[in-house]
Amino acid sequence: MSARGSIDLHSSDELRDCLGGLLDAGERHIVVDLTWVDFCDSSGLNVLVRAYKQARARDVTVTVAGARGRVENVLRTTGLDRFLIGESSAGDSAEG
Repeated sequence: MSARGSIDLHSSDELRDCLGGLLDAGERHIVVDLTWVDFCDSSGLNVLVRAYKQARARDVTVTVAGARGRVENVLRTTGLDRFLIGESSAGDSAEG
């Protein structure tokens, strides 16, 4: 699935719902393409972490790809890059 713009308090619910839908649909590997995301605050990080934990409980993988600039920096600064940044390309992602 691809995200665009900012992932913040006002948009994180949409991301949460989309990821939850993919998990509920039985997807086994979910890649969140962040190529077109220019900002991600703590609410967006929270959605990604919760999705990662829910996925692990179901033996599903959730990774992010395409993180650049400020978004990549916040993932690395918080240490979430070790869990979330994958090597998959956007073409391998589940569409949502």
